[in-house]
Amino acid sequence: MSKARFVPSTTEAARQLVFEQGADPSGSVPEFIARSWARCAALLDNSYDLRPQRVDSRLLAERREAQERLRRIAEPEMNALAEIASDGDGLVLLADAEGLILDSAGGLGFLRKAAQVALQPGVLWSEQSRGTNAIGTALAEGRPVAVRGRQHYLEANGILSCAAAPILSPRGELIAVLDVSGCCERLHSQALYLVRLAIQVLEHRLTSDLVQPTTRMRFQRRPELLGSHCEGVLILNDTMVVGANRAALALLDTNWSDLLETPVARWLKLPAAGKGLTKLSIPGGRRQFHGVLEGPSWGSASLGAAGSRRGASTDEDFVCSAPDDGTGRDEHFYLDGITRSLLERARRVLDAGMAVLVTGETGVGKEVFARHLHRASRRSQGPFVAVNCAALPESLIESELFGYESGAFTGARRSGARGWVREADGGVLFLDEVGDMPLALQPRLLRVLQAREVVPLGGGQPVRVDFDLICATNCDLAAAMAAGDFRTDLYYRIQDFSLRLLPLREWNHRSRLIVELLARLGGEENNITMGAAALRCLEGYAWPGNLRQLISTLRTLLALSDPDDIIGWERLPPEIQADSSADFPSREREFNRQTDLIDQALAASDGCVSAAARRLGIHRSTIYRRLASKRP
Repeated sequence: MSKARFVPSTTEAARQLVFEQGADPSGSVPEFIARSWARCAALLDNSYDLRPQRVDSRLLAERREAQERLRRIAEPEMNALAEIASDGDGLVLLADAEGLILDSAGGLGFLRKAAQVALQPGVLWSEQSRGTNAIGTALAEGRPVAVRGRQHYLEANGILSCAAAPILSPRGELIAVLDVSGCCERLHSQALYLVRLAIQVLEHRLTSDLVQPTTRMRFQRRPELLGSHCEGVLILNDTMVVGANRAALALLDTNWSDLLETPVARWLKLPAAGKGLTKLSIPGGRRQFHGVLEGPSWGSASLGAAGSRRGASTDEDFVCSAPDDGTGRDEHFYLDGITRSLLERARRVLDAGMAVLVTGETGVGKEVFARHLHRASRRSQGPFVAVNCAALPESLIESELFGYESGAFTGARRSGARGWVREADGGVLFLDEVGDMPLALQPRLLRVLQAREVVPLGGGQPVRVDFDLICATNCDLAAAMAAGDFRTDLYYRIQDFSLRLLPLREWNHRSRLIVELLARLGGEENNITMGAAALRCLEGYAWPGNLRQLISTLRTLLALSDPDDIIGWERLPPEIQADSSADFPSREREFNRQTDLIDQALAASDGCVSAAARRLGIHRSTIYRRLASKRP
């Protein structure tokens, strides 16, 4: 791995010109360094040992809270960058728009020197506070910069070499700075390139991790680059462009000031039908793009559509669901733009007091979706009461649902019981496997839904209840009604809005989902990746247990792996191996071929790291290390 050669003579000559003779150093140092020295000369004495002051802990906590969303998105990129940019001997820093360092990653071998100059969270590194430095100068110049050794204005900071670049919001606002700092003689020569690459990924994530539901238009000339940080993204409010990433500006040959608050039709001509993968063009037909429209105005009515669009997946492009066990483990995962669109439609129905019916096979994530819907709804502060109608004995389901008075039946509790319907008052009642509800009980449930009153078993006065209803089933309710096993009037009461979650075997490009799930379940943290042969086998498997089975399989594979492992085909469960007819290579052969495969994938993806990683089924950090080791 190449290191930057630090040549002091030219910089020292420039310092003498400026600080001893008051002359212009142009030609001896980069122009931005000369400009920065001029700015700092009016503020600071370059030879003075200016002791940096940490802000108080309360102010740091407030600044961190204000950037909580960005910090969460930036954390994985900071960790990956810390591992590769300086061979573990440098720090990765995130600073806010005023230069206050919020977070750091890596740098165990560099911490002592970093402490000497207070290169740490809670210290302000603007030019006004610390002179010429990568963080402060990137803010002042509004562009990426590298400041090496004695190019720093203050004598004390000459032990550092730093590279930093601004992070921009989808509206082009400078919101933070990402920095890599290390010893002046050891910082990697491509540190600035790696910082800019990490920011591309980070800014792409900012366009999808939005607080309010919005419409997103994602487009690229090549469909296989859709879903990578190389894709252009426009954020729309109705028909007006309200945000974009830098890739979109480059593809449309424009800038934020010309693009924002203009009609999207000025930039892209939309097709008559805008669902899923579609063709877009610039008015006049000068350029053609492949695009995906997603959000309140567009989108598929099936959650699996995110996996059925060729090349239309992003890092956040799949519904990643934990087992339907009510443990809350689904919090590890998130919903893509199209799923948010469907969630928003379901939320509107639910908030209007109407019922939502979720259908799909066992394991596709029906309860997980229902929990997300509850959290997005007007009842989010109320209880979420889940009842599995198939798991209760027929003799108990009525008393459990509607409650009972003291002494209502043998074995009843002396104090009676409220029942799940009353427990859901003020919140959401989720009836899972509602198709298995006994026929004799269905009329009573229908009366409760119509009157919004519950009469407990054993008598007593009717009790008013106020809740919203979500039901789910893996049964064919149309067939059940035809057979007389499910009441038609109840069916129309529980399905004001119906949606189907696709089984995993119907999703195209399942490999992207597998790679993302593996990373989020712990693979990214421990640098455990899926080998190409194993990934092909998992992608081709039928997954009768759907997402629940997939997540269980990946958790097991991770538990049996060591850090930095590549999971080979031979580690897969026997039933999955037996299902494959391919002749998969050994783990050793697969590992030896990885270097050539990375080069081929990068070439085929126009150098786009995210797209190349998805082609290979490996994590981006593996390719980052490859890039860092190859570049001169």
